[in-house]
Amino acid sequence: MASGTVTKAARRAAREAAREAQDELRKRMQANTADLATYFSARERVEAVDEWFSERQATLVKQAAQRRSAQRLACGQALKSMRDRGVPVSEIARMAAIAEKTVRELVREAETGPEDAAGPAGAPQLTIVRSNAQSQAPVVAAVDPTESSRPAVSAQP
Repeated sequence: MASGTVTKAARRAAREAAREAQDELRKRMQANTADLATYFSARERVEAVDEWFSERQATLVKQAAQRRSAQRLACGQALKSMRDRGVPVSEIARMAAIAEKTVRELVREAETGPEDAAGPAGAPQLTIVRSNAQSQAPVVAAVDPTESSRPAVSAQP
């Protein structure tokens, strides 16, 4: 009878060890599943940040080009004013510490006007809202993209 009791105890111990091993494996699998869910979620957010960064960078490149264009136009207008007063291009170039070719390019840009009418980023944009048939003057609204207030409306002569 003693050997039967030992055999039953051994079987019970083996079942208990197997059950503990299965519980440990189940807990490990649950932890792995939770960690993988966290990983995939974070990876999606990383990709979203990369996409946001690309879009933001493209927007900033466009805004920088607009601002650069507006400032080059201002440079050209100033140099054109000097040239219109009779200052030779060579003298303007010497005073501005730039090449004569650059002076001519900037003046040419000022004479042709801005290439894109957007102007510097953040500057009010002029939009023709409607035309006043009686006075033949268009009604223009100055819209500031940074403000949410109503546009200021004025009639142009």
